[in-house]
Order: sequence, then C-alpha cells, then structure tokens
Amino acid sequence: MDKKPEYTLLVVDDDPLNVKLLEAFLSKDYVVRPAYGGAEALDIISSEKIDLVMLDIMMPDMNGYEVCRRIKASESTHFIPVIMITALSSKDDRIEGIEAGADEFLVKPIDRVEVLTRVRTLLKNKQLYDELTSERDRAQNYLDIAGCIIVAFDADGSVKLANKKCCQLLGYEESELIGKNWVESFVPPEDRDGVSSVFRNVMAGNLAGVKVFENGIVTKSGEKKIIHWNNSYLRDLNGELSGILSSGSDVTEERFASMKIKASEEKFRVLFENAADAIIIFDFDCNVIDANSVACEMLGYNLDELLSISRDDLVAPEFHGVCYERVADIMETKFSRFELACLKKDGGSIPVEMGVRVIKYNNISALLCNVRDISERKYAEKVLKESEQKFRLLAENANDVIWTLSPEGKFTYTSPSVFKLRGYTSEEVANQTFDEIFPPEHQATIANAVSRFYDNLKAGEVNYSESFEIEQYHKDGRLIWTEAIANPVYDDDGNFQFFLGVTRDISERKKAEEKISSYTAELSRKNEELKILDRMKDEFLSNLTHELKTPLISIKGYSELVHDEVMGPLNTKQKNAMKTVLTKYDHLSFLLDSLIYMSIVKSGKVHYRMDPIRIEDSLKKVVEYFSFRSQDKELILLLDFEENLPLIKGDVEYMPYLFRSIIDNAIKFSPDGSKVLIRAFEDDGDVHIVVKDFGIGIPKHELSNIFKRFYQIDGSMSRKYGGSGLGLYVSKTIAEIHGGKIWIESDESAGTTVHVHFPSYLKCKNQDANE
Repeated sequence: MDKKPEYTLLVVDDDPLNVKLLEAFLSKDYVVRPAYGGAEALDIISSEKIDLVMLDIMMPDMNGYEVCRRIKASESTHFIPVIMITALSSKDDRIEGIEAGADEFLVKPIDRVEVLTRVRTLLKNKQLYDELTSERDRAQNYLDIAGCIIVAFDADGSVKLANKKCCQLLGYEESELIGKNWVESFVPPEDRDGVSSVFRNVMAGNLAGVKVFENGIVTKSGEKKIIHWNNSYLRDLNGELSGILSSGSDVTEERFASMKIKASEEKFRVLFENAADAIIIFDFDCNVIDANSVACEMLGYNLDELLSISRDDLVAPEFHGVCYERVADIMETKFSRFELACLKKDGGSIPVEMGVRVIKYNNISALLCNVRDISERKYAEKVLKESEQKFRLLAENANDVIWTLSPEGKFTYTSPSVFKLRGYTSEEVANQTFDEIFPPEHQATIANAVSRFYDNLKAGEVNYSESFEIEQYHKDGRLIWTEAIANPVYDDDGNFQFFLGVTRDISERKKAEEKISSYTAELSRKNEELKILDRMKDEFLSNLTHELKTPLISIKGYSELVHDEVMGPLNTKQKNAMKTVLTKYDHLSFLLDSLIYMSIVKSGKVHYRMDPIRIEDSLKKVVEYFSFRSQDKELILLLDFEENLPLIKGDVEYMPYLFRSIIDNAIKFSPDGSKVLIRAFEDDGDVHIVVKDFGIGIPKHELSNIFKRFYQIDGSMSRKYGGSGLGLYVSKTIAEIHGGKIWIESDESAGTTVHVHFPSYLKCKNQDANE
C-alpha cells in the first residue's frame, strides 16, 4: 500500500506542459495542486493549506516576482517556501527574486533530481520551522495561563515577550507591546528613574538589591496600576546575560486601600487640630488621652498638662453629678449632648456645650468630646431677654397696634393700643374669632395673603412681607379702615413660627382718598368735554375748509378763462393781475388742502388706497402744477428720472400732496434764475427721490424742528415768503404712512436737499405675505 503523501505542493505556470512535467516529477511523493496564473495561485493559497510553491516567473496576468512578494508579505503565508523556475539566469534576475523573497531558484530546462533535492531540503527546513513554532506556541500557552504578569526584556529594556495576563492588564495586543521600550512607553514619568535603575542593576549582575520592586504602569486607557515585580536573569546559550524576565502581580487595590487608611488618619488629625471647637478624648476612666490646640488655648493648659489630669479637674463641681449620669447614658446610647461649665487653669469657668460620642482610638474604646464655648450664646440669650422686655415696653406704649398671629389664626399677642383702635382690651381680642373681628369680604383678603405667604415659603422665599388694607369691627358696631403689615418670624432652624404685624388706623386717609377719587372723576368728565369740543373744532374746521373750497373752484375757473383771454383780450397790466389772482389761489388752495388733510387724519377718517404706482407720474404732476411760478422766477427745473424705476405702493391721490410742499419750498426759497434739481433713482432695490435747491438754506439748529406742525423758522421769513408751517408736517405724515422716510440736509446760505425714500412695491408685497 502506497503511503499517503504528507505535503501539498502548488505548481504555478501558464504553460500546461510545464505543469504536467512537474506533476510527473513530484506526484509520487507529494500532493500536487496546479495553477495557471498568479491570481489563481493566490486564491488557492488563501483557501487551502500549501506547504511549498513552485513558481514560474514569466506569466501574463501577474509575474512570479509579484506573486512571491504577496506570499511573503502576508502574516499567514510568509513562512511557505517558494522556488522560482525561470529560463532567465542573469544576476539581476536572481537579485530581483531574492528581493521578492524567493527561497530557491531553478533554471529551465530543469533536472528531476535537482528538483526533488531542492524540494526535500526546503520541506525539511519548513518541518523544523513548524516544530519550533509549535514549541513556541506551547510555551506561550503556559505563559498565558499563568496567574501573574510575565514580561521579558532585552538588554535595552525593550519588550521581547508579554503573556496574555500582561496584555489584558495593559489593554494592548501583544504585537503592540513587542519592541516597545518599557520605561518610555508604559512607566509614568515619576517612576521612570527608579525602573531604569532596576534595569541597570540587573544587567550589571546586581540582582540582590532589586529582585523585588514596585512601580506604577500606565494602561492604554490612561489608568495607572501599581505592580509588585519579581525579577530574574535571562541568559543566552553561552550563559551570558541577555535580558530580564519579570513576573508581577497587580497590587493597585491593596496599595490604594492602604493609602486611603493613611489619608483617613491624616484627615482625622487635620480635622482634629483645625477644628473650630475644642476636642478632648477621655478613656473610660475619664482620664485625658488627647486634646487639640483649641482645647489647650480655651482651658489655658499645654498638652502635657492636660494629659496628666482627669475629667473632674476640668468640670465645675456643681456639674460632676450631671457628668456621671451622662456617661452612664452614653454607654447605652453611644452619644449625648448637654451643657455644663468647664474650669480653666486660672480658676475661671466657661459655659460650654458638650457633645460626647464613643469611638475607637488607638485600638481602645474612648470618649470623643466636642466642647464648644457658648459664652457668646449665653450673653446673646441675656441680651435677647432684655430686648424682649424692651419690645414689650415699646409695644405697650405705641400708637399703632402690634400683634402676633399663630399659624392656626389666633392672635397670641395684641398691644394695649388695640383698645384705642377697636374699643376692646388685649385679653378680649385674644378670645375673638376672625368673624368677630373682620367682615366676611376682608376675611377672604387675609386668607389670600396667608395662602400667598405659604406659596412663597414653598418656593424658598423667606424674606417676604404682606401689606393690605382691611376693615375691622369696633366695639360700638361701626367699621374702621386699617392698614396691616405682616412679616413671618422663624426659629434658628428656619422653621416658621408666627406672624408679627403692625396695624394702624387709616380712616382719615380713606376719607381723603374718597375726595381725591371724586376730584379725579370730575377731572375725567371735564377732559371728555374738552375732547368733545376738540372734535367739534375739527368738524367745524373740516366744514369751513369745504365751504371755502367750493367757491374757490369757481373763482379759479373764471380766473383762468379771463387770464387765457377766452372772455376777451387783456392788456399786459390786466394779464399780470390775473396771474397774481391764480398764484394766490394756489396758495389758498394748498392751505385748505393741508387743513382738510390734517382734519381727517386727526379724526381717523382718512382712507388710503394703496396700489402700485409710478413715482415719476406724481413728480411730473407737481412740477407741472408749479410751472407758472418757476417761469416767473426764471428757474430751471432739472428732472432726472432713472429709467425702469421700481413701482412703489402708494395712494395716487395723496402722493402729490407730499411733494407739493417740498417743490414749493424749493421754488420759493431759490434766487431768480437759479436751478432746482429733482432726481429719482433706484437705491438698493428701493426708490430714492432728491429735491435740491441752491437757495437760502436752513440753519443747522433748526433742522430738528422743521417737520413740526405749524413750525416756521421765524416770523420775518413767514411774512417775506408766506406759508402756514403745515407743508413739511403733511409731507412727513404722508411719507411715513406709505412706509417711507424723509429727511433734510441743509446749511444756512448753502441750499437745501430734501430726501424721500420709499420701499419698492415688491418688497412691501413680500413683507405683507410674511406677516
């Protein structure tokens, strides 16, 4: 029976005849797997166990060098021997094969004996490698199942081996540890000098002093661990020192526990020495065994003197009996608090509050006594008692009624002045119910005030007072108006105790308030009468201007007929006279229009019809209106309207009113023969109008008043140029109603520029949609 081959060989060649030849050579002793290209060979190697690869170099899809490089680059296949078979025999070819990782070369044509010899040699080497790897894995398993940390270092302190326990503790994979310098990578800075010294001593052969050592290490997560190490030598085959083998155990918890105990003891000592109160420790025989500096200072002894005396030397004789009783209680309850007097070294006494507790001290049972000097508290209690006496004296002689009210709603104290207020004595009030003191509607006021107090108390508002006005019954049956102010009173622990309040008679003030209320009502009525008169005035003004406007229309019509010589020819003097009539008509008409507009604005009856309009049309209409006046003064009206201006949202009837006054002023205050510039242009998507003249200008200090109703700079100017002071006020009103802005730039004798700015119709439409 033939023995089943033990090894599998992969033959890779794109020529099937070469593959068959090698199969013939090798199939008797080995399992032969054929592959006809580099990619196919790599797929077989990745999915099957291959013990040796015979690899042709010249292949179409991937040459043999690349296939070899990929085999040797993989962690799982780098140990597989590779024999390169090639017809190329130059030195450069062999160098490239060596660089790719080839183990042997065979040059075509190949000899069967040479092939078998090379294959056996490489497989024997591989068998030795596999056995060594297996032995190493067994040793690694022994290290990994060990219950302690095991690390091997070379002479430079770099990690050569780390068992599983070490990797788990540090949080690294073994591959991340191997080759790393232990001190630099895993030892915290404060321990590095000590660990480096240990390494130097061991490598110098001085193991005795550093065989056992403790230091910290830092894990991958940044956590610090404390390790107890046991160090030994690592020697090479010649017995020379080659490194260090260290086994260790994690003692972090034990050391931290010791540190906590030590810290706790240190904390106790710090608290003991820095306590605000005196602390004295007695044994169960009542001898002093320890005391802090506060106790020494309070009693006037030094520590050695205190340690030589007993409790009876420190407690005033009249309190000895109390001490014996309390100590007996403490043995059962383990704690007690009481007051007594302590004796000082100089013979004086101090009132103290003593809290006593049973403790363990230096492994014996002892009494820990917290001794607080209460001299100031006793003095405060004395002062408080005297203060209470003064308060009672004040309360009993005050004109206002001072009272206290319990949480249950009973008057626990009422000052004697209650008799003057209500005709009842303090004793009688103490027995009265709320129904006997307050009318029902005012009882609800008190109940609401108390409810608000408790709501604020729950919310943490303790500094709270309540003030309210209520009526109270007098003994003779009448009702008395009073004002009460109540404040809560708390004990030392912040617990509410009672209300402290003051009540005073406000009957006279109430009478005065009633008179003031009557006067206020009368004033309100008079004010309404004034408003009615104001409305009547507005209506009269509206009717008056309307009645004046009607005949003016006829006057203008007939005047224009005469001026235009429709009714017959005129001489120059007559022509000029009719032109003056028409000019004065324009002034009067504009004044009446302004008065009518103001009247309907103030009455709230004005209705605007906001449509998309062209600002150029309104400006041209006003310019045409003033054509006569500009011609009389030989003024040049320069119109500069940018093309394709955005539409604005406005009322086509009222928009010309805005510009009439502006252009009228520009013409009025410009010198004869000068220019008036009227521009309209797009400004950031909106419409900007500028009217500029070169006239007398406006003083800087007058600009803030120029838009006020009926305002004129001075009387002489009004007489010289005419005007009512309404024009710019009307212009500003109309501009703001249309969502616009108006402002003036001017200086005396330097001309005036009026700016009007309107948002575009599209912007207004989008804004209305968003709202």
